[in-house]
Order: sequence, then C-alpha cells, then structure tokens
Amino acid sequence: MAHEAIVSAITEVAVALTGFTGVVAVLGHRSQGDWSPAERLQLRTLVETSLTALFASLVPGLLLTAEMSDPAIWRASNFALGALHAANFIAFGRRAKTAETTPSQRALIALGIATILGHLLAVLNLVPLHATIFVFGLIQQLFVASLNFVLLLFPLRSAA
Repeated sequence: MAHEAIVSAITEVAVALTGFTGVVAVLGHRSQGDWSPAERLQLRTLVETSLTALFASLVPGLLLTAEMSDPAIWRASNFALGALHAANFIAFGRRAKTAETTPSQRALIALGIATILGHLLAVLNLVPLHATIFVFGLIQQLFVASLNFVLLLFPLRSAA
C-alpha cells in the first residue's frame, strides 16, 4: 500500500487535533462552561471530524490484515469514511439550525458534499482513484477540524 505513510501521518495529526480540544476547553470563559451555541457547534465539529479522520485512517490497516486486495481495501475504506463523513455532515446541519455558522463553515459545505460523492463513486468503482479519494477525504476532515480549532481560538465577533 503506497499510501501507508500518508495515512499514518494523517492519523498522527488527527490525534494531535483531538488532543488540542482540551486546550480550547480551558481557554477563557469556556473553562466555566459558558459556551455560546456557535462555540458548541465548533467544538463538536472539531471533535467529530478529527475523530473521524483518526478512526477512518485505521481502516485500511485493519482490512490489510484480512488479506483483501488493494482495490477492495480502498473501496471498503471509502465506504467507512464516507458513512462517517455523511453522519458528521447531517449532524452539523441539524446543529447549525440553532447556532450561527461562519462564512468559512458554510463555504466548506460544497466541499463536504463533493467529498462524500467522491467516496460513493469510489465505493461503486465508478472512478479509479480509490486510495487518492480516501486520503483526500481524510485530509478534508482534518481541514474542517483545523478550521473549527482556529475559530475557537480566534472567535469572530459579530457586528452588533
């Protein structure tokens, strides 16, 4: 599996991002539990997407132990990541109804939809780049987690 090193690095980054959540939780007024709906949305999105990247990055290695072919491993890995990504996307949409989202969060919605569709196309074997789509999906989840980490560190102030 040529993508093994990339997936391993993504696993490490996902662990680090998840760990940084604790740093965010103790900053400022948040340590007393005074979270706005937008901050709760950002925190949950940060945790969910970094954990998705973490656990999904372990799937190819697990499937390798089942002695599956490389294409089957990557298609099954895309299925797992796509399902987790779709669940995150639906949960974000539900929570965003009661919390203010940022322009950057809204801009990433189209990329999320495209990535989920890419996973579906890979699962159905309609595109040849199974491993590339999988790795892109992991990176997309890390990007979303990173964005929400930055939003929690440097909150946007609404013009009142």
